Amino acid sequence: MAPGSAGTRRESPMRWLIVLPALALAGCLGASRQAPDVAHFDFGPPLNVPAITPALPLRSVDVVAPSWLDSPALQYRLAYAEPARRQNYAESRWIAPPGELLEVALRRAIVSSETPTVTGGCRLLIDLDELAQVFRTPRDSDGVIEVRASLLAARTDKLLARRGFSVSRPAATADARGGVAAITAAVEALVAGVRDWLGALDRERAPGLNIAQTCRGA
Repeated sequence: MAPGSAGTRRESPMRWLIVLPALALAGCLGASRQAPDVAHFDFGPPLNVPAITPALPLRSVDVVAPSWLDSPALQYRLAYAEPARRQNYAESRWIAPPGELLEVALRRAIVSSETPTVTGGCRLLIDLDELAQVFRTPRDSDGVIEVRASLLAARTDKLLARRGFSVSRPAATADARGGVAAITAAVEALVAGVRDWLGALDRERAPGLNIAQTCRGA
């Protein structure tokens, strides 16, 4: 018979007396399931890298990250099983994208708070290529950070010097907290390395180039 004809079977009200309480119970159970707490991390107190006023005047320190690192996700990689797969911890995050955290750490270490603001000066550009916990085995992992540092001239942004840095530090535990501690140690070593590289540039370059004077805009 067609829908709506006199012969259509009518549903019993007793069915709904059974179904409605079941739906209400399911709703209560769903409401009682709270989302898990998410732990938020940064690099902790100021890194153990003494702040210096560089011989090269800097107008800015900028960190640029690719799209897959431009989020607070705390990332890891199982290099022993799926080396091409990047994964995120579900219940742990950075407090901000790691590029922002690295930028703050670099500024603290390279430019003292007592240093007058530089109106000219060179620009330090950091391209962040990797920041993750990399597992070599199910129990053994490292905090890894890789960057390309470029020193750009005052006014023109002409490239004066460039160097790549790759730093890793072992994690004490095979979890998010172990990864954060290892990454923080790697960042500390990286920041010290960038600072020392900037301090040695004039000694490393050919006589007469005088990068420090170039960064003053002369």
